[in-house]
Amino acid sequence: MSPIPFEAPPGTAEWNHTITHDDYTKMLKGHSPRDMDDKVWINAKVLEAQSIATIHIYYGWKPREVMRLEIVAGEPNNTEAKEWATIVKIWWKKEFLGEEPMTEEEAKKSAINTCNNMLGCKIEHEDEDASETEESRDEDKKEKDKG
Repeated sequence: MSPIPFEAPPGTAEWNHTITHDDYTKMLKGHSPRDMDDKVWINAKVLEAQSIATIHIYYGWKPREVMRLEIVAGEPNNTEAKEWATIVKIWWKKEFLGEEPMTEEEAKKSAINTCNNMLGCKIEHEDEDASETEESRDEDKKEKDKG
C-alpha cells in the first residue's frame, strides 16, 4: 500500500536537535506495523551521498503522513560522538479531527516520543523550561546571599 503524503499544508519549523549515531541508524531502519493494532509506519530516504536523510512518519491502515524529519548526518569516522547527527527541520500535520492544532513544541515532543517508543531510540527531549528554572534559582540564591 502506498503511503499518502500530507493532505493539507503541514506546519514546518527549523530544528537544531542533535542525536547519536545509534539513534540515526535506528531511524534509517524504520518501522512497519507488526499487527492490526499497530498503525505506525516509519520510512527513511537518504539523499546526497548519505549525508541527508528524510524520515517519514505515517499513521493509519491507509498510511497518511503525519510527520517528517530532515536529518544531516555527522562525520562517518566519528560515530562515537554523542551529538553525531542533527535534526534540522520538522514538518507535521497541524490539525487532527476534533483536536486543537498541534504546536511546534508538541510536534517536536511527539517526534521524539515516536522515535523512542517505536524505534528504540534514546533521543533526549529539549528541556528549555528546566534550564530557565535553574537560572532563576541561581539568581534567587545570589539575591539571598546579598541580603
